[in-house]
Amino acid sequence: MNRLAIEDLPDPDNSQAVFAFAMSFNGYEHFGSFSASMTAAKQRKRATLIDVRNELFTAARASRHMDSEAYLNSYRELLPILRELIAADT
Repeated sequence: MNRLAIEDLPDPDNSQAVFAFAMSFNGYEHFGSFSASMTAAKQRKRATLIDVRNELFTAARASRHMDSEAYLNSYRELLPILRELIAADT
């Protein structure tokens, strides 16, 4: 996975950019299945960028399925954690 920079994080008010960012990580591929990705996301570990990106990915997928923008609330909650993890990774 490419390294992220703080500048890569979209504005939380730009729903299309947030959705595109969420989809730039595929939890199904990373964890090997829908079930494994969902199990990891539900744990809400938030210790690594993988944890947080997977949680956002699954929230965005669920929102798409339900035709809602609930993933934006998840992104707003995860944004400070993303910033902290990116800063620690540089």
